Amino acid sequence: MPDFALLGLILIAILAGYLFGRAEKKKQLVQVQQNPISKEYFVGLNYLLNEQTDEAIETFIKALDLNSDTVDTYLALGSLFCRRGEVEKSIRVHQDLLARPSLTSEQSVRVQLELAKDYMTAGLLDRAEAMLADLSRQNSPFRTEASEQLLKIYEQEREWQQAVEVTESLFRLKGEYYGPRLAHLYCELAENCLNNNDRAGARRCLRTAFSRDRDCARASLILGRIEYEEGRDREVVRALQKISRQDYRYIPLSLDLLNKASHRSNSKKAYAGYLSRCLSDHPATAVVLALTDILIESRDEDFAQEFLTEQLRGNPSLKGLNALIDLQLHNPAEGSLTSLRLLQEVINKMLEVKDAYKCNGCGFSGRKMHWRCPRCLDWGTITPLQGVEGE
Repeated sequence: MPDFALLGLILIAILAGYLFGRAEKKKQLVQVQQNPISKEYFVGLNYLLNEQTDEAIETFIKALDLNSDTVDTYLALGSLFCRRGEVEKSIRVHQDLLARPSLTSEQSVRVQLELAKDYMTAGLLDRAEAMLADLSRQNSPFRTEASEQLLKIYEQEREWQQAVEVTESLFRLKGEYYGPRLAHLYCELAENCLNNNDRAGARRCLRTAFSRDRDCARASLILGRIEYEEGRDREVVRALQKISRQDYRYIPLSLDLLNKASHRSNSKKAYAGYLSRCLSDHPATAVVLALTDILIESRDEDFAQEFLTEQLRGNPSLKGLNALIDLQLHNPAEGSLTSLRLLQEVINKMLEVKDAYKCNGCGFSGRKMHWRCPRCLDWGTITPLQGVEGE
């Protein structure tokens, strides 16, 4: 009897194992049927790895079974093509995706955004602008990104009014983050007004620029120029001296106009006082040289030379050394004239090729002042160089 019982238990175990195995096999079969990664997917992947991109696209599109996972896969494929410079293939992937009726509304917006970026990369700015303008008006999670991409187009095309309108909408959505950028855009509009001899319009733009970023040194520089052209020297001083509180790095850009205004209004003493305060708070070669010029104008060249020498000991610079040599050439010691001239020639050649401005964001440098960096395209990141080879 125990043998029959044992045999029965064995038979039951075998039957249970058989049934469990069938159930597990059926479950795996269902998972395989539901799994979007088909044979065609791996064939396409093989094409891609072998750099047969046209065949890869064809195979991937045939295997396309849209859900949230596969949309991400195909967007990644499009981005890969775009990064490799194969923009036409990226456009094709995104257009094929967009043609699928099973896309959700959010997925459709996302694919349109990527397609618009493809158009931008390909230089098809009209297509990109139309698509991005539509996306920026939709209430979707990608509205801000669409607006930012649209803004890049308007900035590239120097369409400043449209750029202002887009940035104002971003300012309302995101607040103070876009304030400095808006201020620069209004400065561009102010410059356009001045080119059209519309000073009243320029002043309106500058008032709005200050309302978006009260520390916009560029707006103060433009306002100072307008005041000078209208003969309002007191207002010139008020506008340009504010730069020392807004961003002292831009003080050198204001000194030439301040000097002219002080001479015209016979207020050189007040100008000298302002320079002394700047030198105390933020030493810079441009300020030192401006004070040296005032001493020379007062016919005290010996003191000017002594002052400049002392400043160079604390803050050496090529520009300062060049100015000191120029002073000494007016009163050279015996036998030193030739060597001084040779030294000045060398320094002048060095200054001719040295960059004068540098971007604090990407490191771009050049001899010309740009309010928008040509490399990283950020606003207000380029400032005059400081130190021995700068200001």
